[in-house]
Amino acid sequence: MNADKLVSNMASESSSNNISGRQKRKERNRSIRQIGSHHKTDNSLAIDIPRVTGPIDADRYALARILEINDMQAAIKKASYALNELAFQSLPRGLRRRAASHNINRLPARLRAKAAKEAYSSAPNSKLIRKKIKKIKTPKNTVEEFLRRQKSKKWLETHIWHTKRMKMNDIWGYRIASRPNTKSVRTIYRSFTRLSIIHDASYMACIELSGVKEEIVKVMNTMTDLGLPSVGSERYIKGNRCGTTHLYEYLGYPTKLICPISFLWKFNSQDTIWLWIHPSAITEALVFLKKAIKEQKATSIQLRDLRDEVLRFELTGPRSTALLQAILDPIQDGTINGNQIWKNLHQLRSSCSLSPGTVIGLIVNDPRLRFPQKVPPRTNEITLDEQKEVQKLIENWPADAAETCIWDEDLRKSLLEKKIPEYGLNLRRQNNLIPGTKLQPTSEDSKIPVLLIQRGSPSNDKAGFSQKPLSSQELVEGWTIIIPKGFGLPFWKSFVFAGARVAGYDDVRSMHFESGYPCFPQDYPGTRAFEGHRCLFKEKLEAVWQKKPPAKRVNFKKRGVDHPFECAFETLSTTEHMQLDVENNLPTRPTYSILQGPALIIPLLSSGNFLDELTKLQKKRGIRITEQDISLADTLVKVRLKYIDRGKPVMNSMIYSLEDINLYDQYTVALRQKLPKTHSKRKAEVFSDGIVDKYKATYLPDKAEQIGYVTNGDFSLTLGHGFGLGACTIAGLQRLQKIDTLQKRTLKMIVLVRNPSSLKARPAQLEILY
Repeated sequence: MNADKLVSNMASESSSNNISGRQKRKERNRSIRQIGSHHKTDNSLAIDIPRVTGPIDADRYALARILEINDMQAAIKKASYALNELAFQSLPRGLRRRAASHNINRLPARLRAKAAKEAYSSAPNSKLIRKKIKKIKTPKNTVEEFLRRQKSKKWLETHIWHTKRMKMNDIWGYRIASRPNTKSVRTIYRSFTRLSIIHDASYMACIELSGVKEEIVKVMNTMTDLGLPSVGSERYIKGNRCGTTHLYEYLGYPTKLICPISFLWKFNSQDTIWLWIHPSAITEALVFLKKAIKEQKATSIQLRDLRDEVLRFELTGPRSTALLQAILDPIQDGTINGNQIWKNLHQLRSSCSLSPGTVIGLIVNDPRLRFPQKVPPRTNEITLDEQKEVQKLIENWPADAAETCIWDEDLRKSLLEKKIPEYGLNLRRQNNLIPGTKLQPTSEDSKIPVLLIQRGSPSNDKAGFSQKPLSSQELVEGWTIIIPKGFGLPFWKSFVFAGARVAGYDDVRSMHFESGYPCFPQDYPGTRAFEGHRCLFKEKLEAVWQKKPPAKRVNFKKRGVDHPFECAFETLSTTEHMQLDVENNLPTRPTYSILQGPALIIPLLSSGNFLDELTKLQKKRGIRITEQDISLADTLVKVRLKYIDRGKPVMNSMIYSLEDINLYDQYTVALRQKLPKTHSKRKAEVFSDGIVDKYKATYLPDKAEQIGYVTNGDFSLTLGHGFGLGACTIAGLQRLQKIDTLQKRTLKMIVLVRNPSSLKARPAQLEILY
């Protein structure tokens, strides 16, 4: 049907007297849509209708004008696209390559013609000049060349994938990714809160202790946190739950902290335990583990380093469970209870439904057989029967869910030796009758044992002002998957192609910051690992500052800032900064220390009997520790900071106590009177009855009022205002509590925070992080 016929039919129908006005409008709109569709598909159907008076001609004229407007809008859109967007710019940011702007062949085939026209229009008569690039000689032996490059640092199995897409740094003895090459701060945050983030944490050292259970527990009790459950607790000893604690020097609790660790017992054996330790503290941990074994005369314990034997991937975010369900393909074997449990949990929405530290042992098929996998869309439609089944399984959790053969060293070696190479799978794909069909598992394919560990909330979880915006524990919990050596890259590619966004160690620290939890070693002052991190970042920040000319850089000396590039906690007291450790041949330990857990922090802050509480913990664990002198000026406690005004803290900011009652009234008038938040100073003065803040704008606290430092600070996307993590001395916190009591303040723990480059100190509310 052509356009003229449609118009004539519409005109005859509209002139009929037997059809109502509403029906006429319906028919007219339908005819307009039909003509518009014909006009979109065939430009030859454009009609030229003269302007004629009359009811029928008026309708035809209106239709013609509609078609002209559509043509004009399409032309404008096409012209703006051609003028404002080049060919390579039409690609998503994740698929763009810098060389695409110079080499047309780097673009997808559908965009090469457009890119060629753009190149010709920019320089129509220019000759193509190819730069002579010196060809890099291909090494005779690629394996030897890669091993040569790893003399001073180690590579992870996913190194080649990361180095093409992320910023790589040498840190902690590894060459690992710090962040993506693209701008990804908010993108990482959206994925962390809505989708899924994956991080290759294979640099975490895995240490195996094997021997008699009683001796292992006895040794670990002398080095772990007495305020947390013991390694030999009934909840962990069966091997179906992964635990977390803090590792100290031998009989060094509570001041000589090494690092936080996680541990897992071998299922149903109670003679082998795996410890995961951060690489920045692994040397120190091994020294004191060997010392504890020697001092306790635990001759049956054997210590093995499994850093090159097992891999560790960490997934965080609401979609992590669905991602694992799509990637992991359990083998068809009814004797493996973990596989059946995982299949029964296919409707599990979040790992938060399980108990913290729950372990599931699986044996899965090679993920390359089903590559690439896709995650089904998330839905809230779950039948009542499925909900009851999942709830029943969680309430009656099987005792043998963690059973797996990944603990067997010989099996791990045989899997690596018998692994089918990639070209072997490609040959099988060529024999498929239908291209793109997934491969079916055979007896020759690898059956890979893995461990799924539910990663619960940190042990210092405490409800506070930083936790209010977190509507779900999905933001701080996730899954950890343990994989044998040699299969890291197949699993990694499957996770990435299924939709997981990759995070570096800088992004992991940002996720900890948004969740309100400290990250090791950056937020653990008083440890040797923190001192190494502090020196590294001090050199980097000072080098950036030195490159600027004197007229363009901040003069910290004139501003009265003595340590702008580091958190100098040793300046908060008058004692010597470092303690030498000649016996163990380790870097010097700072004199100041950090306390963990409310069992000891609360007695110190409330002037209670600290030694009595420490003695109770020792008796409960069955060990005896020599009395330690704890100086309140040298003992730190981790804190959170929430800005109550504009601005944001930065790393190395200084925390001061607020003692002046007039300043306190001016800073907190809006909060105490519950006034609306305004971004205008003039409106703020009107709401606060015209209170002038000239005094607080020029006030800088004295050095004697400093009580701590900010180890990590920025604008929190979760909270919507300035937020920081840091540490303060026990003496400074006692002073704050005393001021709040004497002045009868309604808002407690108000402090001032000054950035190193700022001439202002801004108010913040402090929260103790136990």
